[in-house]
Amino acid sequence: MVSFRSLNGLAKAALFSTLFYTTSFAQDSNVKIIYLFEDPALSNNTAIKTSGFNTAVVFALNIQDNGDLVYPLSALGGGSPDVTLVSNGSYVGGTKYADLIKGYKTGDTQITRTEATVGPATLIQSMINANGTDPSTLLYKNLATLKAAWNLDGINNDDESLYDVPSTVSFAKMLGQIGYKYSGAPYTNIPFWQSVVSQVNGNVSGLLDRMYLQCYDGGAGNDPGEWQTDLNMKVVPLLWVVNDAKPEYGMTPAQCQAKFQNWYSTEQVAGGGYWNDYDIEKQNSSYTAYGDALDAVFG
Repeated sequence: MVSFRSLNGLAKAALFSTLFYTTSFAQDSNVKIIYLFEDPALSNNTAIKTSGFNTAVVFALNIQDNGDLVYPLSALGGGSPDVTLVSNGSYVGGTKYADLIKGYKTGDTQITRTEATVGPATLIQSMINANGTDPSTLLYKNLATLKAAWNLDGINNDDESLYDVPSTVSFAKMLGQIGYKYSGAPYTNIPFWQSVVSQVNGNVSGLLDRMYLQCYDGGAGNDPGEWQTDLNMKVVPLLWVVNDAKPEYGMTPAQCQAKFQNWYSTEQVAGGGYWNDYDIEKQNSSYTAYGDALDAVFG
């Protein structure tokens, strides 16, 4: 056995990180994620599936006041009409998007996990406060129906305003009962996410298994190492690809690789990823180049 004293500084940091972040569940590593902000019917799905990404997150499904789950495509890249996916416990979205989302994990693909961001947190809170989270509730039934129709693995939390711990924890526990994994996409408010991680995984070990940390725009100053220490779990930093919405935060594949390499070498982050597919296609950038940047660091 190699002694700690004989290790160089970087190796000591790696060993310390491994020991410190050992939890009661096996956390994924080498996560390579892309957020899908464009209508999947308009996307280059072959490139998304074969460019090195192993996780795709559909952004973002909206819960309506009546409990329906809607894909708000009119507000996303491409501007397609909105589609109601689930209503009163039944899938009503047709086969088009079900086949597209299921298709990310079938055929010639490297994607092994799909998730969907679901909100808003304020409506989730009100539904849980009013009705609870047992299998008879509309929220439970509709999300269970979505999982079956789209073959989803996880639900992603992108709460950036409400930050209500009790309803977030209750929602996560409900998702675990359905069979989902749960992930976060924070950019700020470490104390909130600390409480959520502790309470969710304290109840169901490994249910909240990934944290996709925004390191652009409002989260541009985030230090993944600080978040890992405070959350006591590894994080997956996200960068924004070259874009024309806020070009000051856009990064080329080479710039992303350099960032990821630094975070992996110094903090042993659990992977890396991008916001988003729409900008890659709009800017005529290369999925392959962005995927290769992840592969070069995370394998």
